[in-house]
Amino acid sequence: MRRGHVPVRTCRGCGRQGVKTTLIRMGVVAGALVEDQGKQLPGKGIYCCEQQECRARMAKKLRKVLRLD
Repeated sequence: MRRGHVPVRTCRGCGRQGVKTTLIRMGVVAGALVEDQGKQLPGKGIYCCEQQECRARMAKKLRKVLRLD
């Protein structure tokens, strides 16, 4: 990582941008949406703020896209 560089990610629930360390990474494991505590799950992850409304909105969108329901 370059000196002074701060990774920025976009919340998939509300669309606001934030520093990677302040957002929660989510991933899919065995067909279920799970919070990636260590930010180490394989594959692409998505990021979301800590607001409950954003998490619910993002989970609903993702379940529809991935056809988890």
